[in-house]
Amino acid sequence: MEDPVSSTIEKIKLQEQDKEAKLKEKRELEATIATLNKAIREAAAHAEKSEQGRENLTQSTDSLRRQKMLEECRRDALSAQLNSLKNELKVLQAKSSTEISKVWQMRSLFCKEVHNAADACDVWTLLMKPGCAEPVSRNVQMKAEMPTGSENENRLQAAIERRVKSLTERDRLATEPDNGEEFLR
Repeated sequence: MEDPVSSTIEKIKLQEQDKEAKLKEKRELEATIATLNKAIREAAAHAEKSEQGRENLTQSTDSLRRQKMLEECRRDALSAQLNSLKNELKVLQAKSSTEISKVWQMRSLFCKEVHNAADACDVWTLLMKPGCAEPVSRNVQMKAEMPTGSENENRLQAAIERRVKSLTERDRLATEPDNGEEFLR
């Protein structure tokens, strides 16, 4: 009897061990599934972030490409302007050189004319002081007119009238304020 009971107990133990093993496998499987789901979610989130980053990089690359094109256009325009200014500078330098040579030619021509004029005229006699020149004196006789008595009196009266007018004007200006009409004139 002990054999069937012990064999039954053994079977029950084996069944329980099988159940525990299956339960353990099931738990491990569920844990693996949960881990895989978590990894899938993280991978999806990472893929989404990567896609968004790629879009941002694409936009910034396009923006930089447009900016590069603008800068190249500006560079080309400035280069063309610089070349035209260089050409203009060369033209102006050539013109300046010809004008300077014309000025020197005119100067040399002027110097030749001055030398010719100096050779034609006796300039030294004009530049030297005369050694024995006597000053010319003229006797001018002036008639001294003596004013008559009536003229003297008329002049005296006119002087007195001018003096009186100037004194009254001085007094009038002294009584006016500083910002008056006379002061502004």
